[in-house]
Amino acid sequence: MIIDSHAHYAHEMYEGEFSFIDCGEGEYCISHSDIRGMLDRMREYGICATIEPATSVERHEAQRALAAKHKGYVYCAAGLHPKQCSAIPFKHRNLLQKNLAEINAIAIGETGLDYSMPRAKQFRLRQKRWFVYQIKLANEHKLPLILHVRDADKDALKILKKYSSLLHGGVAHCFHGDKDTAMQYISLGFALGIGSKLLEDNAELWDAVRNVPLSSLLVETDAPYLRPDISEVNTSNRQKKKARNSSLILPSVIERIAELRGLSPADVEEAIYQNTLQVFRLTESR
Repeated sequence: MIIDSHAHYAHEMYEGEFSFIDCGEGEYCISHSDIRGMLDRMREYGICATIEPATSVERHEAQRALAAKHKGYVYCAAGLHPKQCSAIPFKHRNLLQKNLAEINAIAIGETGLDYSMPRAKQFRLRQKRWFVYQIKLANEHKLPLILHVRDADKDALKILKKYSSLLHGGVAHCFHGDKDTAMQYISLGFALGIGSKLLEDNAELWDAVRNVPLSSLLVETDAPYLRPDISEVNTSNRQKKKARNSSLILPSVIERIAELRGLSPADVEEAIYQNTLQVFRLTESR
């Protein structure tokens, strides 16, 4: 059983019918369906649940509608993505409280710091202010955090350490750093969200995944983003370009973790399943 710890299936790219990355006979292929058909396909391959982090206030209703249609399969988080912090005045922070209740959120996020944007220095203070607020909001509701940290580990870790007494665990989403950085997040009670970056040539990430505790690993897609390499799929380049990411890539991620750690994929899958239940306080989905 596999839980995708980070996917955005309420994204407009999954409206109507679309192409998505599937896994046929142990290899990637491309299928065509609507969101219900894709989720059914995911169930067939042992993807028993997905976690839907928030990105913007505007997508809240779509997020809530998806979770309502697929209750017990799609679980939601409430939060404000760091890239959206410049668009929402801090005085409107009560919107997060409202969203939190409406979607029965199991986590706060994604939240954190993103220093990758042009002109980012102008927005860093706003990002930090929202980040601290969401840490406090998570503490108020005793919820884990879903962290989005890009090119900003030093500042993010500094803030997390300052407020360490308010933390209730969570996950460092899309982790692709080195072992030292990994262990700093783990020491603060966070798991590492591992996705398709692990399928690339990334010696630092491989070393981290090989050496951190297995109990600190989750798997994720960040769908529709962070697609794996599907250049070998036997179809047109146009079809490859249009194909959305899906949780059906996660068996490949688990196989790579197993390979790096010298374990069986079945043992890794079971361990990561249990890790995800624990981080998000979920009940068994079998």
